[in-house]
Amino acid sequence: MFRLDLDAGLLRPAAAQAPADEAAAIQHALGHPIGSPRLEEIVRPGESVAIVVNDVTRLVRSDLFLPVLLGALNRAGIPDRDIFIVFALGTHRKQTPQEQRRIVGEEVFRRIRLLDHDGEDEDNLVEVGTTRFGNRVGINRRVYEADRVVLTGEIIEHRIAGYSGGRKSMVPGVAGNRTTVFNHRMVLDPRCRAGVLDGNPAHEDLLEACALAGPDFILNVILSPEGKLLHAVAGHFDQAHREGCRAAARLLSTPIEGPYELVVASAGGAPLDIDLRQAHKGMENACAALRPGGSLYYYAECGDGLGSKWLEDYLRRFSSAAAMEAALREDFALGGHKALWLARLGERYDVHLVTRLDPYFVRRCGFRAVAPAGHERGLAELLREKAPARVGVMPNAGFTIPGYGR
Repeated sequence: MFRLDLDAGLLRPAAAQAPADEAAAIQHALGHPIGSPRLEEIVRPGESVAIVVNDVTRLVRSDLFLPVLLGALNRAGIPDRDIFIVFALGTHRKQTPQEQRRIVGEEVFRRIRLLDHDGEDEDNLVEVGTTRFGNRVGINRRVYEADRVVLTGEIIEHRIAGYSGGRKSMVPGVAGNRTTVFNHRMVLDPRCRAGVLDGNPAHEDLLEACALAGPDFILNVILSPEGKLLHAVAGHFDQAHREGCRAAARLLSTPIEGPYELVVASAGGAPLDIDLRQAHKGMENACAALRPGGSLYYYAECGDGLGSKWLEDYLRRFSSAAAMEAALREDFALGGHKALWLARLGERYDVHLVTRLDPYFVRRCGFRAVAPAGHERGLAELLREKAPARVGVMPNAGFTIPGYGR
């Protein structure tokens, strides 16, 4: 952990009052669902229940809400033996048992069956239909064949789909890779934007795909940068999610009067900087507060490396964003789009990345690599170079949404 003392503007979400009793707040959301009966009115004794939970790359606090959710199911006559949890890996790597335990908490780890989704295992996928965009939707067989399906997750802005949460726990969470790749191709459509749902084709495709799979209920949370519960919504996978997105926009935005010359930012620590694929999200937020050509001094450990073989492949093969975009339009590769976004940031801004990543890949993004041991010296030099620049500090970029004039 690094500590910095800077004379700079602090960029963080407006202070929100976290509930004194987080478990009670989750219980309140479950008791007041949006667009849906209560979960206890949906499930029946003897039915099997699949709970979809985010993987290790997300900060969600599943260990907080799962005991409350399980309590509701138990009271409705669903014993632990009829419940199983599937981790929504999407196209991410498999998890270790220790990571699974950390996500769900010791109590749930001992009580409930846990499964990692595998989007490459075609034999364990069920094709449930095709969206109007032409996306053939394959879903994890165990999830689809469960009598009831509950989706859980967190809501925050998403670069392609507008916001995370809701339908994304089903697709790409427990979808086949082919379905996920089809949806991610839409990243090249300018209508796919962070913070936008209506008219966003990626969101609309995901929504239709989720509807085809037919989940019964969702529970989504909004967290502070420190991981404290700010808000929870439950109910219908679209209606409750939309209400949650409105709350996330309000709770996570930070007003700024104008762009900065220099922003010093952190992805926000693990799991937000578990790899470059995830750390990129906070980098986009930080750059949104910069003027064109401004400087970003960004902290992201990236202990798991790049996070995608295709991201690595694209960084090795192509030396410009234009070349990457041309290759993606010809033959889309999941992960290659992340290389494109990183290269665009490298071309538009002066990015200094404090990381344990191989400096070769940092330079291939168009960034300047900074060794962690030399981060203070590097920042001091940049501050002298930029003086008297307007400087902003963003301690938790992954959870901070800059907004001009908000």
